[in-house]
Order: sequence, then structure tokens, then C-alpha cells
Amino acid sequence: MALIIETIDRAHRVCNRFRMEGDRATLGRCYSNEVMLEDPHVDPVHAEVLKDDDGCYVLHDLKSLNGMRLMRNFRDKSVKPMDVDAYQIQCGDEVQLGKSRVRFIDSAMSVSPAIPLHSAENVFDRLATPLVATLLCLLVAGISLWLAFLGSTSEFPWTRVVEVLTDVIFGLLIYAAAWAFIGKVVKHESHFLAHFSIAATAALVYAAWQWFGSLLNFNYSIHHAIPLLNILALAVILPVMLWCAAYLALNIAPHWRLVASIVLPWCFLGFLAAVEIGRMDEFSGSPEVSKELKSKTLLWRKPVPMDEFLAATPALFDIPIKKDKDDKKAEKSTESKTPASAEGE
Repeated sequence: MALIIETIDRAHRVCNRFRMEGDRATLGRCYSNEVMLEDPHVDPVHAEVLKDDDGCYVLHDLKSLNGMRLMRNFRDKSVKPMDVDAYQIQCGDEVQLGKSRVRFIDSAMSVSPAIPLHSAENVFDRLATPLVATLLCLLVAGISLWLAFLGSTSEFPWTRVVEVLTDVIFGLLIYAAAWAFIGKVVKHESHFLAHFSIAATAALVYAAWQWFGSLLNFNYSIHHAIPLLNILALAVILPVMLWCAAYLALNIAPHWRLVASIVLPWCFLGFLAAVEIGRMDEFSGSPEVSKELKSKTLLWRKPVPMDEFLAATPALFDIPIKKDKDDKKAEKSTESKTPASAEGE
């Protein structure tokens, strides 16, 4: 049985591990120490651990400048912080030397079983390559330019090209950099290329849906439902993106990761859907006109002959006018006054 000495950070994450096999080990900044601490507030030889005749380990302060302080024991919550000069080590103790913290673990202590790798790990590894990220970026930029060109009714200047490319590329970079920074802080792993490729893939899927939605509108004239369908598409894409980002950047339980990735975007999109549903009954004085040019080969249904279309146009523009209660009262008062005035004449 041996003593394991871990150097940890303020978040109790392990930085280094040292195994004490003999009866004595020293801690400090010198290279001769068994446990070396890179801390200017730690003495060259700050403390030592001795194994007594009973097999217990005792920590001794070697007249250091800043001393030692027992911070806690993660296995025994009754342990309170206190300054120590000589202390019998218990498994789980955390001691501060200068500004550094060390934790003492019995090598016989059991550890939790291994967590199986998620099947998405292979996908993330393939996405996190410079070639894949570059190809996805070029594909997103090209499709964005193509959709912007199809939706433009005027000349497409080069400044518009630069604007579209800048918005797309910088948007992907900012998203990937933000999650990479969070992952670096939380898990010490950035995964920048994986975040970038995931965002680019999601942008491609949404761009494909927008083109397909315009095709549906071209065939069935469902412009009122298109905003809701776009929200429905985002309700599928955004949870997948958020789940991937949380998996790569955050240390949260799988069930909480799943709940957060679904609930957060759905709450926001639910509000947007309620707003769009409220606008559906609003009257618009100008008809909806699509700016995109479509080939007649993309028309799925049989076109209506011109004569039939013209014959049906009165029904399209004859809009019944709903009268308010005040208007009805005014009409009744007018009708009641009209006979009296006629008799007077």
C-alpha cells in the first residue's frame, strides 16, 4: 500500500500525481523533492511526509515561510480548515502549501468504474480535422452566396459577396471560439475544429431546408406557414448543436445535458412560434411575392390555365368587411331617422 500525493487546482482538478513508495518524501520547489511545486510562495523544501512504525503517514512543516493549512477532506465533511505544523494524514485530506494545494490518497482506495465512450466520439474525431473543417466552411460559404444570389432581384455587386462571406465565416468562427473557450476553462479541452465543423454542418442542413421550403412555397403557396416551418426545423437543429457543444465543453451529467439541450432552445423557439401564430391573422395590403427564380421543371403540380385563374380572381380579392358594434348602432340610428324625415317632407 502506498500514498498518492496529488497536486490540484482551486477547482479540485488534478494537475499531477506522485506515488510515495518509501518512508519519506519531501514537498517544495527544489528539483530534489519527490513532489515538486511550481509556486513562488512555497519554500525550496517546504514540508515532508514520514511513515511511522504503525504504517501511518505524518505531514511535517519544515519551518516554511508561509506554513501549511488543512483545507478539507472530501471523504469526511466534519474536517474543518485549520493551520497545521504536524498532522497525521487521512485519505482525502487537502492541504495548502503557499498557494498550492496537495491531496493525499490511499492507493488502496477504490475508484469509480470507467465510463464508456459515446458513439459520437468517432464522429467528433472525424470532424475535428483541418481538411474537413475547411471543406465545410467553403461549402457553407458557397451555398450562402448561391441562396443570396437567387434571392436578389437587382445587380449582385462584389461588396454584397464580401458581406455574405464575412457574415458566414465570422459567425462560424465566433461560435466555435466561444465554445472552445468554455471547454478550455471547464474541461481543459478546446475542440475548436469540432465546434466549427458542427456549426458548419448545422448551417448546411438549415440552408438545405430553406431551399426546400422555398420549393414547397413555389408549388403550394404556403408563405404564411413558412416561418413556422423554419422554427420547426430549428427546433430539431439547435438541440443537436447544443447537445454536441455541451458534450465537448461541459462537465454535466448526460441526462442534464439532454434536458438542457432540448428545453433551452425550445423555450426560445416557442416564444417565436407564438409571435408568428399571432401574426398569421393580420391583414397585409401587399401580396407576398417571392424573389427567387425557379425553373418550371421544379413545379410538381399541374399549372392552372389562364382562363380559370382569371375567373377565380374576384373570389381572391372580394374580402368581407367585418362591422363593429358601433357601426351597427350607427346604421340602425340612421335607418330609424330616415322615415321621420321623409314624413316631414
